[in-house]
Amino acid sequence: MDISKLQPDSWSHTLSIVSKDRVGNAYLIHGPIGSGKEAFALQFCSLITGFKLNDFINNPDIFLIVPGDSDFYKKLFKSSKIDQKEYQEWNNYWKEKLVFPLKKNKLSKSKRIPIEVLKNLKKNIFFKSEHKKVVVIFDAHALSEGSAESANALLKILEEPPNSTSFLLVTDSINNIVPTIASRCQTINIPRIKSENLSDIINRNKNFDIDILSFLSDNNLEKIDLLDEYSKDLIIDIINKYIDCIQYHNAESVSLFCEDMLLHYNSKREIFHLELDIIKKWLECTSMIRESITIPFHWNDFTDLSQDFLANSEKANMLGLLKEIEKCLSNLKSNSAPKISIMNMIISSHKSLN
Repeated sequence: MDISKLQPDSWSHTLSIVSKDRVGNAYLIHGPIGSGKEAFALQFCSLITGFKLNDFINNPDIFLIVPGDSDFYKKLFKSSKIDQKEYQEWNNYWKEKLVFPLKKNKLSKSKRIPIEVLKNLKKNIFFKSEHKKVVVIFDAHALSEGSAESANALLKILEEPPNSTSFLLVTDSINNIVPTIASRCQTINIPRIKSENLSDIINRNKNFDIDILSFLSDNNLEKIDLLDEYSKDLIIDIINKYIDCIQYHNAESVSLFCEDMLLHYNSKREIFHLELDIIKKWLECTSMIRESITIPFHWNDFTDLSQDFLANSEKANMLGLLKEIEKCLSNLKSNSAPKISIMNMIISSHKSLN
């Protein structure tokens, strides 16, 4: 997928900046999850430096930063040898990211960018070079985690930035960027991808028509990538399990749904969130049918489930069912016990049927 076709307006603006030789010291690239911000930042870096993506690894003029464990970075900076475990993990991470820049990867479960990263950056960024230097910071809001010492360290660098160096800060949480850092950056908004831009280039997913894929994913590239592993039958099965569960079809149906959700939550968190999102989209479709709103796609099995559900649960509070899923996700985000959160969602959803 080509980011210039996914985000033509933002990309046109960026091309203009580079062609007019008006590249600034710092940019804050922000937008919703799945809009292609990271791929955009990497391509912007390529434009500024003249290097192709496959030339980024171990490039002395390009600094790539992601959240990670403090111990990992300490060992990486202490001895970057080819046979070192951390060095290999780092290189493998970026090799995959640079080949598939639209795919969201994580170096670790850490939500912080430790101070060691900024100290190492400061040691290495002021060297002289014939090339323009670029620092790309993914999940830049992670600088503010903890005591925000990493954010303060970056702020000091931005106050007196080195010559011929640009900082690209990428985030979907712009409100969590320290205001003094944000004020020193030019902002580039990466909006939610338009369906017409998506339809021009997506042809690898053979399981769904573009209208269905757009509806299920909300044009979120991360969800589109995950939906590659799903068939229409599998999605119908997920919704049927949810319906049987909240209707208390039998004890086994409740247990089956709960066990599936717990398994995904504990082993494949992204799948857990995707399948709840699929259920939410089906509830949204069901609400549209109830309100006689035209459905933006054609999928009989999907809409037939909605028709049958409305016939069997005439008093169902659709907004209430959606709110119960959101409440479950909110509780899990607050570190509530997953089994209790899921069971409470099921119990409260059953009450919303009457």
